[in-house]
Amino acid sequence: MNNSYQDALAKIGIEGAHPGGFELTKQLFKDEKIDHSSIILDAGCGTGQTSAFLAETFLCQVSAVDHHPEMVKHAKKRFQQANLSIDLYKASIEELPFDNNSFDFIIAESTLAFTDIQKSLREFYRVLKLGGTLLSIDMTAEIFLDPASKKEIMKFYNLRDVWMQSEWLKAFRQNGFTDLEILRSITVLEGLSDSSASNSPLLPLNESLERVMDEHYRLILSYGNSLGYRVYRASKK
Repeated sequence: MNNSYQDALAKIGIEGAHPGGFELTKQLFKDEKIDHSSIILDAGCGTGQTSAFLAETFLCQVSAVDHHPEMVKHAKKRFQQANLSIDLYKASIEELPFDNNSFDFIIAESTLAFTDIQKSLREFYRVLKLGGTLLSIDMTAEIFLDPASKKEIMKFYNLRDVWMQSEWLKAFRQNGFTDLEILRSITVLEGLSDSSASNSPLLPLNESLERVMDEHYRLILSYGNSLGYRVYRASKK
């Protein structure tokens, strides 16, 4: 059975896979007005690291969503061991199981790019309250990629496209978001040292998973200056 990159992350239990890792995530929350009354969606929660941090640090209400069953298992185990009352859902962010205007904040860490971005952004806008905030850490092309390079990246990561910053900003606006800010801009190579501590696997690698991760690291070295991440902050007004 061939494992996709997403399968590998889930089965290994990789945490904080984006450049900057969990330390970047924690820094982002320092500048936000989050307290015990905040209602937050962790969209694409992975192993539940960010959800647990939010619930423990701010004593706020957190809902966590991930579509991959292995990630949901990791998150469920984490929440149970920490005795955290976090609502956990196996669902796609393209079709969220929540009412309109439900959340004060949405955090999406390296999630949107792996979905139908327009559809997911519509859902984020729908479930966000008026005056709510979206924080999204997204893969972004630093330069115009030639067709062969873009095809290689899209095939391995199972992406529909690889967007440049201008395309991301246009999509946020098209889906109703305002007050757009770029809180951080970093290439993949620049972020490697920051995120390495968060990328230790929870489970050992078999041969199939090793091949997937080896290919991932090869692509990082090949395109590390051509690909980056942005932290986008946007509001619903």
